[in-house]
Amino acid sequence: MFERVIVLGAGAAGLGAVWAATARGADVRWLDGGVGASSLAGGAVDDRPWEEIARAAEVLGQQPLAGPLPAVIGDFVRDFELWRLPAEGEPLSRLATEAGCVRLARGHDRALLDLARVSPGARVLLPRLPRPEWDADSLARALSCDPFAESRRLRFEAIDATLLKFVDEERIAAADFAARHDDDERRGWFCDRLREALARAGRADALLVGPWLGAADIDVAQDLKRRLTLVVGEVLGNVGSAAGLRFESARTRLCQKLGARIERVHARRVARRGDEFAVWLDDDKPALCDAVVIAVGGVAAGGVIYEPPEQRSGQDIASAGGVPFRLSLKAPVRLRVAGKLLDVVSSMHGPTLDEVAWPTDADPSHLEAVGIACEGVEIERGLYAAGDAIADRPRTLLQAVYSGALAGAAAAGEPGQVGLSSA
Repeated sequence: MFERVIVLGAGAAGLGAVWAATARGADVRWLDGGVGASSLAGGAVDDRPWEEIARAAEVLGQQPLAGPLPAVIGDFVRDFELWRLPAEGEPLSRLATEAGCVRLARGHDRALLDLARVSPGARVLLPRLPRPEWDADSLARALSCDPFAESRRLRFEAIDATLLKFVDEERIAAADFAARHDDDERRGWFCDRLREALARAGRADALLVGPWLGAADIDVAQDLKRRLTLVVGEVLGNVGSAAGLRFESARTRLCQKLGARIERVHARRVARRGDEFAVWLDDDKPALCDAVVIAVGGVAAGGVIYEPPEQRSGQDIASAGGVPFRLSLKAPVRLRVAGKLLDVVSSMHGPTLDEVAWPTDADPSHLEAVGIACEGVEIERGLYAAGDAIADRPRTLLQAVYSGALAGAAAAGEPGQVGLSSA
């Protein structure tokens, strides 16, 4: 058994690794170099890219139902307490987006409104607020025209409401506005204004609001539902919405249960020293351990750096060809994309992004797919990868949790847990 484990990265994959390794009695040191993709997510929880599921459902002409998930994901979700996942065989979640369409999801942040759970023919109300991310009238019209809404005869209507208490709330960030509703007194005021608006509007079956229902408190939506006796939920937010802050809040609570602590420090290098590994930190002092989990994310999170040769050439021609991608820290790993190792590249200007930076059919963008080449989650004995850091795996939250849990279990020395099947 590996007794000392270092986990690099504090997103969904890193959290899954710490959760699994700690449960197996490992002494875990958890290092986080900065905000990653999990903390910037909008609240949808997927196992596979939702566009693939939507295309398959359209071709087959069938309603997509929730498939089975590995038991480890169910265990993690119960401990994490932030996400809701439909049970196997139930309809997948349907989330209203700020762009005015309804998108599929395997699950969601519990503050979001799941339209799949709203009764057919329901009247869904949207309060008008003078905020830059929110146009209730346009959003109501767009959502009413969505094919899913039409098939369920859902009616979206904008209503007048006075939900801003202070002048600055017209322009502060949505996440900052959401944080004000963590305060119970302010939430009560917000609830009273909603109750007044609903009384003027008449019958309502659900209330759809912007990404404003709490930043640290994950139960604001449930509290409003109880007080108003009405289903209340958010739209799917954009990058940097309150859902990311709620992820961090739920992570903090789970850390406290696990007895884990995040250290805000960069890891610069990982190297083997005999039977151990050394991890060099910002202070240039190596930390020794028996196993390492690399869960630093992909290109989107900065875990993989896109750095073609001409990027360093200025106005001159690049002096030599080179590999256009590298890991954000030095480690004994090899990168791969689309099944090809990125060991030797003769190009002077890197990949042609016009050709490979966009998804085509079922193939993801190279910028999404590039990552560490490994067998399952194992790079070599004692060294593991998880989440978006792994090459050619779906960049979804549940895949990140699953690979993180497998990597954490393997790092803690549990045999037979290094394979990675489809979640």
